[in-house]
Amino acid sequence: MEKRASVFSWITGLALLIGVSLQAQQTPGVTFLQMSVGSRAQAMGEAFTAVASSANGVHYNPAGMGFGLNRELMFYHSRWFQDISVENVTFLYPFNSRWSIGSSISYLHVPQFTRYEVDPLTGGPVENGTFSVYDLVFLTGIGFRVTDDVALGANLKLFQEQLESVSARGFAVDLGLLTRVPHTGLRMGLAVQHLGPAVKYMARSELLPLTYRGGLAYQFRSFNGLIALDVAKTIGKDIQFLPGMELGLTNSFYLRGGYQVADNLAGSGMAAGFGLRLLDDHQVNYVYVPYGDLGDTHRAELILHLGSVPSEKELFKATPQSNKPMARAKEILNKPEPPKTVALPEPKPRPVETPRPAPETKIRPADKLSPPSAVTVSKLPDGKMKLSWNAASNPGVAYNIYAKPAGGTRWIKITTRPIEENQQLFTQRKSNLSLLFVVTSVRGNEESDFSDPAILKLP
Repeated sequence: MEKRASVFSWITGLALLIGVSLQAQQTPGVTFLQMSVGSRAQAMGEAFTAVASSANGVHYNPAGMGFGLNRELMFYHSRWFQDISVENVTFLYPFNSRWSIGSSISYLHVPQFTRYEVDPLTGGPVENGTFSVYDLVFLTGIGFRVTDDVALGANLKLFQEQLESVSARGFAVDLGLLTRVPHTGLRMGLAVQHLGPAVKYMARSELLPLTYRGGLAYQFRSFNGLIALDVAKTIGKDIQFLPGMELGLTNSFYLRGGYQVADNLAGSGMAAGFGLRLLDDHQVNYVYVPYGDLGDTHRAELILHLGSVPSEKELFKATPQSNKPMARAKEILNKPEPPKTVALPEPKPRPVETPRPAPETKIRPADKLSPPSAVTVSKLPDGKMKLSWNAASNPGVAYNIYAKPAGGTRWIKITTRPIEENQQLFTQRKSNLSLLFVVTSVRGNEESDFSDPAILKLP
């Protein structure tokens, strides 16, 4: 099933690259569809196609919703030159660790203009009231993680442009693909934006600004840093190269910068900003973008954190229909029923000093533990087996070991308490059996996701 899903995902990716469309390479209209939203993404130079897993990402790659675990409500305001303003509200709601939906409304408005008419007697202009100009975009989308490391997504956008008594309406679709390379911090994304029919203004039609995006992003493991690069092509315009970076000076303060590399840019192409992570994981982000003689722009957003969905491991371990506290759930997990198909040996971890209980702290997403890597199992003489993995670089990390028979459905925790060594010895007591082992990192009350499994076949 997972193989078929992976093949389907890459077929979708090729379709995004090919982007078969009846629209010719003409200069597009409906340019307000290209107004960017999201201060974090803008501060990174809009290099967000491979980063998108938050409320910002809904507007750059809908597939990012498939990796979203945080329920977020974003309020965005942008003040442009000539008193042009953009307002946006975006809501991201993950149902679980696989499915998410997102919705937003964007409103571009300018001060009212004075209407002039020609005086038939003098031939000069005469004021005759005022009129408004505005643009509205309604968006709703869905993201689905088809495998552990591949997600697909789509947005449907309904829009309206109003210029005095002339209005135009239409719809467009965004498609996206996002994939990550396990345990490397590398992500890759593809997206097609504003795919739809031409829009008619009175007797004239205009093409939508069909845009193709591809991006790479890398999250460093040794420090809290992120670099990204997008390549974007809009029909009738030059290719844009969009590098960006984010650096977490602390777990609560981030600096960001980006640059847009393209010909005929309306401005310097530079962007810079910062982000603050507040209590309960609420966020404030700001970006400054200069536009030369046109003026400077200031954009800011407030993101309210409305809770998170558990990861797949947490969902798997949770007791159904249980309203008891997490401490009771962990107590039940630590005393699992023995599997009926195999009797696992009681491990004999090396005695370690019981660590002092860590104070209850709220773990921010940036602080979450990573699972151990390079988990391997090997046979030793005298019926011994050795399970080993790469030691974590973080201080104070211990490990739990889980196992299950191949084809089984329930993981059994076989360590009575976390062990500090990055290896464990077992004695073979069964034959003609295949076992799967996974390892988690543990620090205080926090436990990482499962590692990649290691397989042992007993003759």
